[in-house]
Amino acid sequence: MHFIIGAKLVDSRTTGLGRQMHGLGEALSNRGHRVDYLFADPEKSAARSSRLTFPIEAMAKIRRLLEKDGSPAIALLHEPTAWATALLLPRRVRTVAMVHNCEIKCWKTKLATYRESGESVALRSRLLWPLTELTQSYASLRSADAVFCLSTEDLNYMHRTLRVSLERIQRIDNGLEPSFLGLPFPESPPERDVLFVGHWLPHKGIRILTAALDKLAAMGARPRVTLAGTGSTPEKIASSLPSSVRSSVEIVPYVAPEDLVRLYQRHWIFVLPSIIEGIPLSMLEAMASGLCPIVSNVGGVPDVIVNGINGILIPRLNSDALAEALARCLSAPDETRRIARRAQADMQGYGWTRAAEQVEKACRKL
Repeated sequence: MHFIIGAKLVDSRTTGLGRQMHGLGEALSNRGHRVDYLFADPEKSAARSSRLTFPIEAMAKIRRLLEKDGSPAIALLHEPTAWATALLLPRRVRTVAMVHNCEIKCWKTKLATYRESGESVALRSRLLWPLTELTQSYASLRSADAVFCLSTEDLNYMHRTLRVSLERIQRIDNGLEPSFLGLPFPESPPERDVLFVGHWLPHKGIRILTAALDKLAAMGARPRVTLAGTGSTPEKIASSLPSSVRSSVEIVPYVAPEDLVRLYQRHWIFVLPSIIEGIPLSMLEAMASGLCPIVSNVGGVPDVIVNGINGILIPRLNSDALAEALARCLSAPDETRRIARRAQADMQGYGWTRAAEQVEKACRKL
């Protein structure tokens, strides 16, 4: 088969979406399929109008690819992008809307929780985002030949709330790069204790994390915490942390892909108190590296983690629950490592080949 994988994203392996596109594409290529990619032009992507023009540009690029090749293709296009190809090239290509974290659901969650998360939602965004991004997402979900999503939560939301038929929805897994598979379980004492990986943004639960760390300090526990891949300066992040924990926190704004395994294996507990998520790659990578994950029970997380078995699930927006979970893990290292061992064992089947097989099987029906 000929797959065309696209999203309004500058080509990069440093973002979750970029790594997902490359990981899935390479696995499909290794299975004998032809794979082409559609990324955004770096010079055009910064323009506000690009949100509206990219789906049309992607459709035009796909049409040119088909004219050169002549064979039918399957376009796996990020949720807001798929509508133009689905509507304008219905006889030339089968279009799949790839939902990593349903845009409409995320927007409604953001509006419902912005006070608790500390996020600012400007009036301009309240007006323009539904008119641009969300209308395109909805059009893609209605017009695409199929919809692939990463979580049971999104599958149920799209079916029950957005009225997308179950026959058109397929849940697939996220995947892991080969460097994360088959790693030895870290037996030696870790250099540091707790790791957070992600941009320092409200929807990642940063207010919940800082409150939990402050509560831990009040209990007399000051774990060595690393905040990595934050995309913000250490000075800015440090100023937002409680004074009680600043001295025990290490801030790493950027981590090169080749340094990720080493980063994870410096720690033994992973934390991600997100308010919205698909299936976070950082969680899968931490589990594969031998860390015990403490993660919010949102999105696709419960599709992967069984509470108390291969990880610990906490309620969204609950700093008390996060502080208690961290305190238990820190005070019971044997139990924490038992969970971490099971997490690592479960991840051995999560290579990109698994996701490629799921995509291949679903696309053959198209």
